[in-house]
Amino acid sequence: MWSKLKQIIGKTTSDTKTYADFYLQYLEAYYKPDLKKSIHEQSFVVLDTETTGLDLGQDNILSIGAVRIINNTIDISDSLSIIVKNQQLQTQNAVAIHGLVQTDIKGQSEAESIAALFKFVGSDIIVGHHIAFDIAMLNKLSRKNGGGDLKNNLLDTSYLARRLDHTTDPDSLDRKEYTLDKLCSRFKVIPKARHTADGDAFITAIVFMKLIQKLYIKGVTSTGQLVRK
Repeated sequence: MWSKLKQIIGKTTSDTKTYADFYLQYLEAYYKPDLKKSIHEQSFVVLDTETTGLDLGQDNILSIGAVRIINNTIDISDSLSIIVKNQQLQTQNAVAIHGLVQTDIKGQSEAESIAALFKFVGSDIIVGHHIAFDIAMLNKLSRKNGGGDLKNNLLDTSYLARRLDHTTDPDSLDRKEYTLDKLCSRFKVIPKARHTADGDAFITAIVFMKLIQKLYIKGVTSTGQLVRK
């Protein structure tokens, strides 16, 4: 076990023992995806977080939603929905924006929430809209509770949409034209339960399915081709 953990995180076994159990279990079970596998046979976890704001240093996670895609199918029976116990939920603004009610405020502890998230994602490729922010917030919560960073490959639906439109230079396109709402309009996806973690995760999963279908037609057929930058 310890030799595998050392290979994954590049630290001595004495260093790894300082991690919380949930993170050690995640590292032990983690494996890199088969880059030769067809994107239609790959397993993905599409996730979204709702937060108290956009300041990575000051703000916190309110809720986490995630759903798995496997064999080119969204499996709504294999999903994760977490309300994170947080005093900032007491504010009326948070309740109004994120659709949370007073009965949600208790939620799960931060430690329970992040452990459940790491267990759920496992080794799957993680997908999200502007996923870098979500991952930064999740890594922050993990480190706060004795864990480390997620090692999973990441896919950003905003980037994939720009890549679909401009194969050679996706970053040259205006990102404001690739918001989740605009992609929903473009692909005729009904944005139900928008601005909730569960709702946005499911909406993003549908958009992602539309994107990979179109990318597949353009020759992006393997996992390796999909995750390349």
